[in-house]
Amino acid sequence: MAAWKKKLNRELDELVRALPSEFAPAENEPAAVKSNHTRTVRITAAVTACALLFGVLLPVVMSGLFMPNTGGVVLMEMNSAVRLYTDADGSVLSVYSENGNGDILLSDSEFAESLCGMSAEDAAQKLAGRAFAAGLVREGENAVRITVAADKNSSAKELQTVLESSVIGYFCEKGAFVPVLGRTAELSAFGKEDTAREMAEAGFGTPFTVTERLAAATPLERVEASYRNSLLLYTKEVTEYVYRTVSGKQADLKKIDALNREIMDHPDNTLSLPYWLLETNIERTDSLAALLVRMENELADYELRYGQSLNEPEQYLLFLALDAFYENFDLFALRRGIDDLLSVIEYFTGIFDPSAFIGLISADDAMEEIVSALFEGIGDLPDSVGSYVDTALKMLQRETKLSLYENRAEAEKQRPTISYEGYRAKMEELFGKFENFEDFWNSFQ
Repeated sequence: MAAWKKKLNRELDELVRALPSEFAPAENEPAAVKSNHTRTVRITAAVTACALLFGVLLPVVMSGLFMPNTGGVVLMEMNSAVRLYTDADGSVLSVYSENGNGDILLSDSEFAESLCGMSAEDAAQKLAGRAFAAGLVREGENAVRITVAADKNSSAKELQTVLESSVIGYFCEKGAFVPVLGRTAELSAFGKEDTAREMAEAGFGTPFTVTERLAAATPLERVEASYRNSLLLYTKEVTEYVYRTVSGKQADLKKIDALNREIMDHPDNTLSLPYWLLETNIERTDSLAALLVRMENELADYELRYGQSLNEPEQYLLFLALDAFYENFDLFALRRGIDDLLSVIEYFTGIFDPSAFIGLISADDAMEEIVSALFEGIGDLPDSVGSYVDTALKMLQRETKLSLYENRAEAEKQRPTISYEGYRAKMEELFGKFENFEDFWNSFQ
């Protein structure tokens, strides 16, 4: 017998035993009458018990079978964390960030608003693409975890499957192996409202990002202190970008310089001309041509990484100036000095003046322009909660652009696509390292 039927019988028996005493047989009746009466009472009791039981269970059973699914809640975790609410048809009603990296994805309100109204599977794919472009998801480092809840678990499972398939398809097309894991959860894990639709409606009007929500909740008397702290954290992000860029340019310019010396020393380059001054119609042997192609590729990569072209003949002097500047640039001294300065500013709750910092990199016009733009218009103390929200959002949006700018070479790299069979084989190999799904899931926290 099915388990649910046994359970139903047990509940019936309990109801019969708990019936009121008026259903018991009367005393001192003749045996035959008593026997018939007992049979009648038992039949009546059973009928009554059934009526009571089905009166209790029928609404529960019917609500489980016919309760409408009002929508779903989706939590996408991929270093960043973003929550989406969907309607019953799987279209996105609203979207919110749940951590700082999630803010990077949703700081552009135009992008965030574009997710609303599209299907959840398209929105999930778009978010995965944004996270990959910003460097928040990297091959071999991160996974995408998708948790789905809905009014009905069957609806949650269906939506989970669709989202997993969509995101897996995106990364396979990009040629990047990123594990995608999905699971369902109880709706109560996401809020106190009774339905997914009510949860979505409760959040309408809420800003997309944590940054905006926290800034908007700051008491006026705390605005100045909060702003100083936000600006300090932002300045540290910018200086980290400068350190990474200076270090990268030092290494890349050194490679370009070494390759240029090979070209100048090549026996077929009879005048020992640098790459930039070689005539296009010069006779090129295979070995010299190979060097020139390597140089073209190096300069193209340099431009992609730093947004600065060095390929044209008239840019030879720019290369020489940058090469000399970065060859003698003491990155460690800069880092020590800036870190010490920021520590002093933090201690005295001051505001960082970027002018001295920008002056140190002024020999590189492209770097100076980028860093100056990052600090433009955010140095004045806000005089209201609203202006603090605007400034905090402006800093966040610039961090986002910086992340997209810095990671564009990796994001745009051409890779061979991954077949579904190839993806599945890699996932099985990974999963084999864990005893259960829960351990596998938690390994990507």
